[in-house]
Amino acid sequence: MMTASRESVAYKQYEERFPVKTQQERSLREVPTPRRRKKAGVRPSFAACLVILAVTAVYILFCQMQLTQLTTEVSRKNDALSELTSENVSLTTKKMNSMDMEEVENYAVNRLGMVKMDNSQIEYVELTNPDTVTVANSGISLDALFAGLARSFSAIVEYIR
Repeated sequence: MMTASRESVAYKQYEERFPVKTQQERSLREVPTPRRRKKAGVRPSFAACLVILAVTAVYILFCQMQLTQLTTEVSRKNDALSELTSENVSLTTKKMNSMDMEEVENYAVNRLGMVKMDNSQIEYVELTNPDTVTVANSGISLDALFAGLARSFSAIVEYIR
């Protein structure tokens, strides 16, 4: 059997059809040292963004602080209001209980010298005609309003033509 070697005919024909590239020797050359770049400073736009962000954060914190203070104040005022409301109810009931009608009557009769009315002093007034109420026409009704709007619209349309 035949072994493939570099001297065989097939190998030579292959090399003729597809030439093999030989490696070229590379020459070493010195690469210049890269220049050191200056450290880039902070860009003005980036610094402005940071300043705006910081100011916004401080403003939000300030608003939250004010909100907390106002909420605390509202809570205190609501507590005071509920306390005063309960005190008002207490004083109102105390006032209503302190004014006994018998005491008022005794004070009026004994101190002020007032007397109760007799039946002879009562006068009754009878009306022959019952009371009636007449409402004057105010002139403004829903129909009149729509009619006025329609007339105004028609006048505007005629003016435009």
